[in-house]
Amino acid sequence: MKGHPVPRRRIPRPSLVLASLLLNAALLGWFCYITQFLDRRPSSERGSGLRAAPAAHPHLLDHPHLLDESVVPIPRAADGSPLSLEERLRYLELKFAAYSNSGSKDPFVGSTVVPDACGGRTSDLLEFGCTSAHPYNGYYSNKKKNCPGHFDHQVCLDAFPPPRETADARQDRDRDRPPPCLVYDFGVRDMPTFGLTLAQTFGCEVHAFDPSPVSVKWWESRTGSAETAVRGDPAVAPLYHFHGYGAGGVDGPLRLVEYDWDQVSLLRYPPHTVECPKDDPEAPCSLKDTGRQKEFVLDVKTFRTIRKELGHVGRTVDYLKIDVEGSEFQFVEQMLDANGGCPGDVRQIGIEWHHYGLDPRYGEGSSGQINLIVALLKACGYDMFSQHSPQGWRSPARIYADMDMRDVRYNLASFIKREA
Repeated sequence: MKGHPVPRRRIPRPSLVLASLLLNAALLGWFCYITQFLDRRPSSERGSGLRAAPAAHPHLLDHPHLLDESVVPIPRAADGSPLSLEERLRYLELKFAAYSNSGSKDPFVGSTVVPDACGGRTSDLLEFGCTSAHPYNGYYSNKKKNCPGHFDHQVCLDAFPPPRETADARQDRDRDRPPPCLVYDFGVRDMPTFGLTLAQTFGCEVHAFDPSPVSVKWWESRTGSAETAVRGDPAVAPLYHFHGYGAGGVDGPLRLVEYDWDQVSLLRYPPHTVECPKDDPEAPCSLKDTGRQKEFVLDVKTFRTIRKELGHVGRTVDYLKIDVEGSEFQFVEQMLDANGGCPGDVRQIGIEWHHYGLDPRYGEGSSGQINLIVALLKACGYDMFSQHSPQGWRSPARIYADMDMRDVRYNLASFIKREA
């Protein structure tokens, strides 16, 4: 039996050897250049002064364009100082690995519920808000409940005070006491049942935010002015506050467009879609006008700015509800980028995800857009205790199919911060 021939040893070409040496030298030079910026001392020894990019990293002064924040802000700590380059590299690593599912241990991190994360009873508040005793009982008439879709976000009740009895009893008992909980409710349309229930039944101080014209109109019809208290319920009036601006990744006016249910959104439809005859595959296709979305220039604010303007810096937000028709990604990402990568003093978060897709390599329950945010929340000590379903639900709207956005999905998820 013949033996296998011994392969001839290849002699590398001089050009390949030279290219390899040059590449290795370039990588070594890049590594040495980067490590000049990395401060390996413990964070307790570094101090805030070392976070200042120009002072701590004078090399960046030779490249001022790298300090420009007009489009991509520099991630910052809670005190407003820039993160060190070492911290920024790790932060970017977390984002990239989670979004791309490359280097991530779990491509399904964004849809994995942690059992018993709440530790007690959860509720969507329908049992408290959809009753004949509720002051805003337009959804409860003739002893028939008509509340589907008005109570979507799950709340871990163990983190809240017990529900109160009657409105009069609550008003008398809590007259001289500060509210036991603080709630931010982003996205109310003209159905503010979530926030109103937390104000009336649990005695929370609730701040609701929505720039949609339908929301401002609802508020003014209830109060006569967008700055006065809610009429008709003395137990709610001092606790419920409406603000006619939205959640954003920037501070200032933003061009938004009309959306479902008379709301506004960042999502812009193309002016035309392609329509092809179904009975004749050889016939040419044509462009179909989708109609123009009405545009609005409305004010939005970042989470950091809102807390500062309302005087809530240092106070714990017991529940942060975010249902803002597609702006949740910019809003949450900016909230994290401006606070060292974590939400800060927030106990629970409820989010409705809009317009996301699935990673085709993994399918159900794996979305890069959601994984990015959930991975950061998890690193900050937050666990998902509820979600609508791993795959969410698809939109039946024809416009998305026409735009080749056939896998546009929505989902609901709730998170709670682990006890230290």
